[in-house]
Amino acid sequence: MNLLIREYVKNLTEEEIYNFALKEGITLLDDETKVIYMYIKNYWQEFLESDPTYLFEELKEKLRDEPYRKIVELYNKYKKK
Repeated sequence: MNLLIREYVKNLTEEEIYNFALKEGITLLDDETKVIYMYIKNYWQEFLESDPTYLFEELKEKLRDEPYRKIVELYNKYKKK
């Protein structure tokens, strides 16, 4: 499973992140898209396999309140699947 996710993340683009966010009702600023992209690219394993509390604390400082809350909500939703 991790191999599939690794390959997906490897090919992921900022545009795909932005478009997914729009589909989920989140409007991201360009710098927010870049931050989320960087965190996904660099920390996807931590989000998937560890306790990413410290990562969410960092993101909270870098994103506006509404996108941050929605991202946490989506993370919890998809983590359960």
